[in-house]
Amino acid sequence: MGFLKKYKWHKVANSAADIDFMGGDIGEVEVEGVTICLGRFKEEWYGFASVCPHAGAAMLDGYIDGSCRVVCAVHQLKFNLKNGREANGEGYKLKTYPVEVREDGIYVGVESGWF
Repeated sequence: MGFLKKYKWHKVANSAADIDFMGGDIGEVEVEGVTICLGRFKEEWYGFASVCPHAGAAMLDGYIDGSCRVVCAVHQLKFNLKNGREANGEGYKLKTYPVEVREDGIYVGVESGWF
């Protein structure tokens, strides 16, 4: 039997219109004082760390490519939006967060005990 993560869900917006998406790809929200990026690829939403684990660049300045990866603007490292794995072979991993779009708004899940 696999380990199931438990999440605490935080409402971050009433709708997509409430999030300022830079260049249409990436926006930022705050969850209890921590900045998390939100991105959209096709019809799916993804949450991920706001800082690149490689050199600390702002992921808000990056973009989402056609392969469901967020690309850091500084060194072009590419991270899979589904699992955070870096695609360039350097071994970095970007923290990811589940996102749910519900009738009453957009929610980001953080692991219990995260704070």
